[in-house]
Amino acid sequence: MYLNNHTYYSLRYGTLSPEQLVELAAKQGLKKLVLTDINNTSGLYDFVQACEKNNIKALAGIEFRKNNKLLYIGIARSNYGFHELCAFLSNINVFNNELPERAPALNQTFFIYPWPNSFSSLRDDEFIGVY
Repeated sequence: MYLNNHTYYSLRYGTLSPEQLVELAAKQGLKKLVLTDINNTSGLYDFVQACEKNNIKALAGIEFRKNNKLLYIGIARSNYGFHELCAFLSNINVFNNELPERAPALNQTFFIYPWPNSFSSLRDDEFIGVY
């Protein structure tokens, strides 16, 4: 399973439509796939539809970036976790707040930080990703 996938909704980072991404995943024999477009969820509906057609379990996430710097990737553990991610991002956008360097503690969401990071310890919902 690939945990950090982008479509053309991740401007300058992704070139594929959600459907094309899923088709490539299906050709590779993947059974689960996470969509983590940058600071948005615009492609998620098409992604989920394409996953259903290809018998792939769709997982939702968001890659959070500030000024082109990867801060963390949030992956929902449930529909409520997706709600949590969307509410967090909406709060940032609506109130013109800055993304925090550390992800908030959410009940149904995992966060992955890029290696290396500066945190001396991680919560149970936080992980380090090696690219």
